Amino acid sequence: MATINDDVFDVCIVGAGIAGSTCAYYLAEKGIQTLVLEKKKFPRDKICGDAITERAQIHLNHMGVLQEIIAEKKGNWAALGGLVSPSGIEYYGDSSKEQEHLVIAIKRKILDEKLIQAAIKQGANLVENYTVTETTFLEEKGIWSITCDKNKKEYKARVLIVADGAASHLGRKLGLVDGPPQATCSRAYIESGSHQFPYDGVCYYPPKLVPGYCALFKEADGDVVYCCYIIPGGECDTSHLTELHHKFIKEDPFISKAIGSNPKLEKMKAAPIRFGGIPRSYGNHLLIIGDAAGQIDPVTGEGIQYAMDAAEIAAKTIQNGMKRNNLGERFLKQYHRKWMKSFGRDFKWSQRMVKVCVKYPIFLDAFASVSKRKGDKFMTEWGKIMTGSKTKISFFMPKLAFPLAFETLRLRRKRKKHAKDAK
Repeated sequence: MATINDDVFDVCIVGAGIAGSTCAYYLAEKGIQTLVLEKKKFPRDKICGDAITERAQIHLNHMGVLQEIIAEKKGNWAALGGLVSPSGIEYYGDSSKEQEHLVIAIKRKILDEKLIQAAIKQGANLVENYTVTETTFLEEKGIWSITCDKNKKEYKARVLIVADGAASHLGRKLGLVDGPPQATCSRAYIESGSHQFPYDGVCYYPPKLVPGYCALFKEADGDVVYCCYIIPGGECDTSHLTELHHKFIKEDPFISKAIGSNPKLEKMKAAPIRFGGIPRSYGNHLLIIGDAAGQIDPVTGEGIQYAMDAAEIAAKTIQNGMKRNNLGERFLKQYHRKWMKSFGRDFKWSQRMVKVCVKYPIFLDAFASVSKRKGDKFMTEWGKIMTGSKTKISFFMPKLAFPLAFETLRLRRKRKKHAKDAK
């Protein structure tokens, strides 16, 4: 392994998930000696919805990973799909003739290994089966000491990057991550040939689950990934995940129809979600990125695109700090400011949207109804906002706000009339 002076790396990243591997790639690309410590051995699984959005595709394309996945036919573009609203209004569109697709489904077991291999090709170093248990900052030397619980080699680095996931045991131990993750999601693959799902990707909003939702995405191998997201603010909390995951498969009229009567499902797996961003993602010679930093959208539970953006910002910040020989807390604070400006402030609007959806689920009905009239272009605009390609404040653009407002009023009048007639 190449290091700056035979035993001290420039940067040590704890966690080789999407955030950690992407950051390692960008650091190595800049000639910064980088070590990645991963507690498991690749290939390894990660609980996720597998939906890779446009914003993340930019990074994958830059790294050469997207091209590999497409060439190997390991990704499935979500061309056919849509959503089912809380009251059961269905909209399905087709973007197969479009030059761009908002989402491509890639199994995380495949994607994560591709990412770390891209980082290694760029010059990063990977150590697997290494569970970090202790980190100590040696103030007088400006160096972190990182150790494992199995008497393995001690590593040293000038900068420590925490990318150990939503639970972030290391981030909590360092005092920058506070409390448990707020949300959760489930995942189960449905074996190819055992389902009846005719689309590439559909989001379902069962009334009981709002602001959370369920999603089905078809993979390149024909499997379908089924996920159930519980987002705080509504009727359900994280303790209901197992019950609802299985209930919707059997009892939700739309999900059960899409899956079919005899699906071959893997055993449900679950993962925590920390969203909205932590108040401080930096310290002395220290940064926190990805799920550990809560860089996940509160309204969708999506975080891949934001983890990759933050990873690149972190790499640029460290590069500038090394040029100035300044890796202190005050200098690294700019990383936090930059990711907040890039996408963190938008999370505030997402939190407002969560409250709106809980109080007025008819808003989701209105969107599905307008999409049925206006077609794929309207759906695409919605999709770009929900996946982070455009800011949430874009919902206030007249071409979106006015149709949604008018349709919401129309649906309310219609329902009041039905209620009155029923009496």
